[in-house]
Amino acid sequence: MLRLFVVFALIGVTVGLTGWLHDLHQELQRAPAMRYSNAPDYTFNDVVLTVMGVDGARSYRIEAPRITHFAVSGNAALVVPRIWFFQGKGPPLELHARRAWVTAAGKRIWLPGKVDIVRPSYANHARLTVKTRNVTVFTNTEIASTNAPVAAVNGYQRLKSMGMRLNLAAGTLNLPSRVRSTYVP
Repeated sequence: MLRLFVVFALIGVTVGLTGWLHDLHQELQRAPAMRYSNAPDYTFNDVVLTVMGVDGARSYRIEAPRITHFAVSGNAALVVPRIWFFQGKGPPLELHARRAWVTAAGKRIWLPGKVDIVRPSYANHARLTVKTRNVTVFTNTEIASTNAPVAAVNGYQRLKSMGMRLNLAAGTLNLPSRVRSTYVP
């Protein structure tokens, strides 16, 4: 008799739970779905962005024909950007790429693919040109780096290496690995 009572109690609980789950499922079907897509929320054309330092001096400037902002991540995609980093003395260093990604806080700029970097000649410094790939720029420290092959020309000097670290504020280039240099007068 006790077994029969337990069986009927379990059947009753199962039927009750099934009804409750069915009602919950119906309610969730009627509720609007929340979507968290990484679709762009806005796009600007012909963008010129100048970032100032705490002292009021220009830190860097970005020009791009188009910038697309993504709501969820807060990141921005730039098409054919040109980026200038201003030095205390001398002309700015200019970075060219086919595209770039800027993090939400603007602390990191990633330039995937081919990247060209130019520092015009000034005073006793020869023109510096750097050709590489996949450069990451840390805007707060003004350091650009890559682990990809690098080809640089500094006046009569031709340099090749694996990777680089470029101080954008000082205009100095550090080549950490497998460096080859030739001097062409």
